[in-house]
Amino acid sequence: MNLFGMGTFEILTILVVATLVFGPNKIPEFARKAGEFLRSFRRVTTDMTKEFTKAIDSSPTKPSDKK
Repeated sequence: MNLFGMGTFEILTILVVATLVFGPNKIPEFARKAGEFLRSFRRVTTDMTKEFTKAIDSSPTKPSDKK
């Protein structure tokens, strides 16, 4: 398993440390907040990509040099 360039051992180590530091009750809350952040970040980047694509598609093209 390779998530964000980390292996299984690294992910498990992070989860164990997070559980020890924050407690098992706070982990779902942090996961929910992280999910909300990622969802909003994807929405913003998708909207920006659509706007850039629309602006590029609607921009005037160069006149051709046909003579």
